[in-house]
Amino acid sequence: IWLSGLHVPESYLTALVQTTCRANNWPLDKCVQYSSVTKYQSINDVPCALESGTYISGLYLEGAGWDSHLDCLVPQQPKVLVVNLPILQVIPIEANKIDITGQFI
Repeated sequence: IWLSGLHVPESYLTALVQTTCRANNWPLDKCVQYSSVTKYQSINDVPCALESGTYISGLYLEGAGWDSHLDCLVPQQPKVLVVNLPILQVIPIEANKIDITGQFI
């Protein structure tokens, strides 16, 4: 989905979590969104739709860059103000099933 084109993008992400919780019979208050940056640069690169969750495009970085080889933020290049972020994968998941060891929160 092109998240930047939505008037209220938070409502789409909330609905995504709610429908996943209903489909899997999970309690809504125990569900969180897990997101990760993929290697896909355009919508045409995505092989298929996710079973649960969505791919998000249209996001940008200001004040930093993205290294697609190392999959991490890098310092901003001189005179480059805005950088396209690769497609983001957002998956609703139960909070107790996610491993965030070694990740910055």
